[in-house]
Amino acid sequence: MIKKNIYFNQHQADNISELLAESISKSLYPVQTQINEKGTGTNEITNFDEIKTRWSHEKLKLSEKYSGHPLEKFLSAVDHKMENKKEIENGLHYDWFWNLFFHPKFIDYGDTRKTSTALFLAVIPYQNPLRFPGIQTIQKIPTDYHSFIIEFKSEEIPADLYFIPANAFNQDAYWMSLKVTFDLDVYHHFPMHTRAYFEVFTRDYSGEKKLIKRISYNQFQLHNGEYSDKKLSKDSPFITGGLVVSEPNKWGFYKNIYENDW
Repeated sequence: MIKKNIYFNQHQADNISELLAESISKSLYPVQTQINEKGTGTNEITNFDEIKTRWSHEKLKLSEKYSGHPLEKFLSAVDHKMENKKEIENGLHYDWFWNLFFHPKFIDYGDTRKTSTALFLAVIPYQNPLRFPGIQTIQKIPTDYHSFIIEFKSEEIPADLYFIPANAFNQDAYWMSLKVTFDLDVYHHFPMHTRAYFEVFTRDYSGEKKLIKRISYNQFQLHNGEYSDKKLSKDSPFITGGLVVSEPNKWGFYKNIYENDW
């Protein structure tokens, strides 16, 4: 998988901390791993040598442009991590891209097309992902742009201490929630567009939500225009659900149209 064209607060990397983060990202991706038919992975990196080579190139470019003791300490720390494959694999758990890409989507939704599950997301920098219990729903009818939608909406859970202001009068009054929309193509079930919205909030005396923090995250699949000229066929069922048009009955008067089961 490839991760590029990264924006920080809706702009390209331009200060030193953003440029360093971008260099690490360019080194880590493309990353190769193994996934099963359910879309979950083993978390094992299978192209680790390529990653180490890319980091060597990125480090050289940084050293040619910038200098100073803080930079040397940073590069040395990254060098140390790049020698440890297991540490890099564990570090990917702190990445929203990784968390969302490998979140289980093809699970048993039952007759109502929704189920209770949990999504793990690293909302606190460089800490293990937090667990967000909630409801996941799969839409039956494909979109006009050849995809189907899976939505996750978490419960409102007590906010982690990391997000609660130090001068908060009542820490129990702070909450957090997560909403994620996965837009997957109907042919390969590959994520075309993923949108995540994380909120920390409190409520006033009238019950109105007062936002403390909000993070919006967007993840796109590049070069998905191959479906733009296709027309969704109703002649056969999508394995992702949708409308099924049966063969004409024996009198030839009409076709039955009904919804396919998953």
